[in-house]
Amino acid sequence: MTSNLISKFKNPILALALAVVLIVLVLYHFDVFERLELLTLDYRFVLRHLKPVASPIVFIDMAEDSIEAIGRWPWPRKWHAALIKILDEHVPRAIAFDVIFSESQDPAEDGALREAMWQSKKVYLPVLYNLNNEEGLGLYEGLGISSVAKPLPMFSSVSKGTGHINAVPDMDGILRRAPAIIKYKDVTTYQFGIKIALDMLGVDVKDISFDRKDHRLVSKTSSGRILKIPLDSQNRIIINWLRKWGREFPHYSFIDIIKSYALIKEGKKPIIDLNVFKDKVCMVGLTASGLTDIKPVPIQNAYPAVGVNAMILNSVLDGDFIYDLPRGYNIAILIIISILVTLCLPYLRLLGGVILVVAAIVGYAAVSIIVFSMFDVVIVTFYPIFAILLSYSFTSIYVQILQSVERARLFKQATRDGLTSLYNVRHFNLLFEAEFKNASTYKSRRLSIIMADVDNFKSINDTYGHQAGDQILREIAKIMQSKCREVDVVARYGGEEFIMMLTGAGEKEACDVAEKIRLAVEAKKFKFKNEDYHATLSLGIAEYSKERDKYELVGKADKALYKAKHEGKNKVCIYSSVCS
Repeated sequence: MTSNLISKFKNPILALALAVVLIVLVLYHFDVFERLELLTLDYRFVLRHLKPVASPIVFIDMAEDSIEAIGRWPWPRKWHAALIKILDEHVPRAIAFDVIFSESQDPAEDGALREAMWQSKKVYLPVLYNLNNEEGLGLYEGLGISSVAKPLPMFSSVSKGTGHINAVPDMDGILRRAPAIIKYKDVTTYQFGIKIALDMLGVDVKDISFDRKDHRLVSKTSSGRILKIPLDSQNRIIINWLRKWGREFPHYSFIDIIKSYALIKEGKKPIIDLNVFKDKVCMVGLTASGLTDIKPVPIQNAYPAVGVNAMILNSVLDGDFIYDLPRGYNIAILIIISILVTLCLPYLRLLGGVILVVAAIVGYAAVSIIVFSMFDVVIVTFYPIFAILLSYSFTSIYVQILQSVERARLFKQATRDGLTSLYNVRHFNLLFEAEFKNASTYKSRRLSIIMADVDNFKSINDTYGHQAGDQILREIAKIMQSKCREVDVVARYGGEEFIMMLTGAGEKEACDVAEKIRLAVEAKKFKFKNEDYHATLSLGIAEYSKERDKYELVGKADKALYKAKHEGKNKVCIYSSVCS
């Protein structure tokens, strides 16, 4: 039945689909569900399948064991100088400190650290900007920056390079992205991991172009490969989180490296084979509890900030980036899903609709995870799911309304007279049967019946035509409904005859109602095709008085009507006497 109903209302369904599209697009434009959309991205990071990666990155952790052995932070800089010299003997590709040496300490130790950096020529140092503006484009333009924490010139001048370590959490406080470039006072600073990777790939920063339209950094590596670093709409790189802290890259203890070097010099077996650092990028960072900059990330609630640089470095080296699907494509996805689901749902029964919705949600979520896992592409996810649910809600309400309207239409068709819109005699008999039983059961309950007939109706039809007769019947029906009480039931009995059931009314009340109807019909000017006509009614009344069945009571009212007709018409008669 639903399908037959829907086939009559194709335009409303299309309008419903367009309404869903409009609502979803407005919500998407204003990022109303941005938190939930970001949450779906986190689940994609957790659920995606990762292949083992061969990376040159290793961590050197300044953790609790190192703090216990060396002492409270900050350490004397001779320890950092020693680490650089030890690593440098084992030929790493780069040594990256996640420590800003921004203040002077002991001149001798500062000098030792500077000397170690100068001899190594592989040490990278970080810069940290104080950001007031968290918009990536603003950072690229040099806006929203109040100050910068940077290494002392004595260190930065001998370092291999510097890069910023700023990472701005999303609105829910979770770290997913980092500005690729920050400009400040005509100085362009690349993200720390990006800077190291560019040097390792042989990219001259002067050759890098910024594609503002496609939001990406483009350059050519020393091997001839075109390097394209995709950025989001705010020119931030999406961090490609691999595995939880401690599982992504090898980790080595700062103090164990120092001890191992000493053991080797003594001819003893080292704790760590220092040859593991050959050709590695050594990320040196503070990871001790209470001293570490800990941030929540998609794959872990607490993640040391030093890991951000390593993840970005790994992405650039491998060309393994996370891509945001352009907004225009996401909008197309929302439009297609909203329209398809909305157009399909109204033709399904309840169970079929539920199955379609569940299948669509599960299927789209699976596609989103697969696309992310296989192609590293982030497609809009929560908004299409919301669109499916919204489509289901709207179409369910629409179908319910449509079915209610159809039920009402069918009920009216089954119970109402087509010409006068009064109850038909079959439905009247059902109501009358129930009320007659009540009157029979409860002796104090009164019930009266009025039978009415249009006087000389045949001559009206013969003289003025059946269309005029039909118009008179319709107008008389309206008069009857207006003059009866709200609880009274009025029906067309057949032809020009009418019947009324007056619940709780005796002869006197019924006579009053009948007389009002008679007078109103007598005074009425019936119009048809700009001509006036007149008509009168004869009415008969019978009150329930222990009749055996409803037919006997109707028969008495019919006899009273016959009496009114016989005595001159345009009269109201009661079964046992004449009322007027």
